This record gives sequence, C-alpha cells and structure tokens, in this order.
Amino acid sequence: MHSCDSQTDTRPGRVRLTTSDGSAVIIAMMFILVMLGLGVALFTLIKFSINGTELERKEVKAFNVAEAGIDAGMLALKLEWPDQIATTVDAVALRNHFDANVFRDPSRSSPSEFIQVALYDNNGTTDYSDANPAVDLDSESASGPGDPRGDDMMWVDSRANVDDDRHRILVLAKRERWNLNLPNKALFASTLMANPNVRVAVDSASTPPSQTDLAVYSAPDPRDVELLDGVTQYAGAPDWSQWITSGTTGKLQSVAKASGTYFDDDPGTPYPSIAEGVDLLVNGDPSGKIIYLKSSTAIEIAGNTQIATREHPVVLVMDTPSTVTNALDFRGTADFYGVVISLSNLQARGTSSFYGSVLCAGQFDNRGRGVSPEINYNGDIIAMLSRKFTMSVSIVPNTWQEYTVPNTTLAVAGG
Repeated sequence: MHSCDSQTDTRPGRVRLTTSDGSAVIIAMMFILVMLGLGVALFTLIKFSINGTELERKEVKAFNVAEAGIDAGMLALKLEWPDQIATTVDAVALRNHFDANVFRDPSRSSPSEFIQVALYDNNGTTDYSDANPAVDLDSESASGPGDPRGDDMMWVDSRANVDDDRHRILVLAKRERWNLNLPNKALFASTLMANPNVRVAVDSASTPPSQTDLAVYSAPDPRDVELLDGVTQYAGAPDWSQWITSGTTGKLQSVAKASGTYFDDDPGTPYPSIAEGVDLLVNGDPSGKIIYLKSSTAIEIAGNTQIATREHPVVLVMDTPSTVTNALDFRGTADFYGVVISLSNLQARGTSSFYGSVLCAGQFDNRGRGVSPEINYNGDIIAMLSRKFTMSVSIVPNTWQEYTVPNTTLAVAGG
C-alpha cells in the first residue's frame, strides 16, 4: 500500500513520487455520467409530460366539441321538436365556430368527422343507422319521422374528432309541452254580424265532434249566421275571459318569442315589425308556428295562397286594442288552416275558408262568401295546437353516456 502523498525512497539512488490525479479523473467521469443520466431522465420525464399534456388537451377539446353538439341538439329540439317538418340547425356555423384552426388539425381529422350530431327516437337502439334516423344536424335535414313512439323522448347523439381523438356523448332528452287550452269551438264572437251571413260547418277531414254547440256568439239578427252539419249555438252568454285567459295569451306570446315569430311595431322592442310577420304568414312558411302580431293599430292581412295545412296548422294572434277592427282578406285559394285569435274586432273578407276555429274577443263581421262554408270546425287541429308547442327540453337523469370511438370513419344517418 502506498499513501497518496509524495514520498522519498530511502534506498540509495532512488526517489519515488506518488499522485492522486488519476482518481480525480475517474471521479469526474462518474459525476458526468450521473449528471448525464439525470439529464436523460429529466428529458424523458418532460417528454412524457408534454405528450400527456397534449393527449389531455386533445381529450378536453374532443369532449368540449362533443358537448357543444349535445347543446346544439337540445336547442334544436326545443326550437322545433321533430315531426313531419324538418328540424334544422346551422351545423356548418357550429362546426366553423370551433374549426378556425384552433380546435382541429386538418392533417389529423377531416371536416366531416370534426362534429356530428344526430337526433333519433328512443326505440331501443343507440346507433346511427338509416333504419333509425330522425334528424341529421350535420346535413341540416330530416331523414325520417321524429318521435314515432309519441313519448316525447329522443336520443341526442354527438360525436367529435379532434386531432384523431374521437369522443362520443349520448343523452336521452325529454320535452315538456305547453298546455294552451285553446277552446274547442268553431267560432267565438262577442257579437256577430255578416253580409250576407257566415256559415259554420264541420270540416269533413275532422274527427266527428262529441259536441254540437260549437258556435259562441251574440247575433242581433239570426239571419247573420247559418249553422250547418248539426252545429248549434252555445247556450251561455259570450264571455271571452272564460275561453281565452290572460294565461293563454301569455303562453302564446312566450312560445312565439322563443321561436322568433313574435312581431311588434313598438320601436322600443327588439322584435321584427308587423309587416315582416304578415309577410311570413302570406308569403313564407308559417306551418306549425305561432304568429303573434302585437300592434297599437289595426292589422290587415291579405293574400291569395293557402296558409299552412291540416297536418301543420298555424296559430295567428292579433293583439290589438279593443277599439280597432282587424281585417283578414283571403281570396282565391287562400284557405287558412289553424286557429285565428283576435283580441279586438275582426272583419273577414274574400272567398276563402278557415279550417280550425276563429276566436274574436269583439265583433266578428263576415263580408265574404266562397264555395265552401266560411268557418269549418276541425277539432283535430285545435287539439294538436293546444299540445304541440315545446315548453322545455331537459336531459333525463342518469342517461348521460360517454364513449371513445374507434379510429374509423363515422357514418351519419342521412349524411
């Protein structure tokens, strides 16, 4: 054994020196190796952390996009619960809202897969299929009947693909309906006048009524009315508040506002004008809607094309002061299918007919006569409109389901 210090050999003619330089090199190399190992470990840790963060970021994005699809589907159901009318939603705008090179990497997910939303009936399946479609938000069209079971429940199915991270959310939606309690009458008028008269009959396409007292009015001259098909006058005195309550008009107003079909000429309100409402009624497609017109002056509506259908009738509300007289001037083939409600006087002109009912808080004055009776009672239309409109749509408790989706192209019903 030699010490680490330099020593002088005591034997004659020899001198030996010892040093620790070799040990220092070895220690330095070991230190470098340890630091290198720590560096590699730290690099690996950071790399895995970055990959994990990116994966988590993609998962969160995919979840958010899929959840947005659920929200869009729920809104579409609330605005127009699907029946034979196409339920539409601006799916392109929904996609573009997320797709501005922020939520989607074009190299790893296609626009068609980015977000897909379908609504279909709860008939036992939870799958996109041509055999069970209802509404395809992606193509913005209806591909079948909406709620054939009639239980007011539908699946909302949303799938998203964000940078090859595919996420699916499935919920069961249930709606609550407004109960409008529209009176089951063909005609209501506080007073009735006509020239030559007004004819009240039963629509041949209607389920036969269980009652015959379908006309409620006070007529100064019995020649002003002609009751056909066994229709008789209601025995009680006309009382508008008994048939159309403030609650009923409030519900009608709420539905119209929520649906974008409330019109008001008051410049202090944000709603479209009466002229726009009239244009929608006579030139647009009011089928299945409530057209609510609120004005401080009389409203006049004229047209010569059919308004709505028996399958998809309309509710027309003219909310005007009691002192004014609103006018409906429908000629030619401009038959009206639905319920007319005037909160003031009403004058009907032209040659067309009303199928459903006409309800007038003040005086009803008929000035026209066509081939068919002027008012044709249809209880099916009245009952349909009383329960047609959606008050709210909510998720059925304990039906929220989340899935990861295989890396395959998703087929969308009707798409």
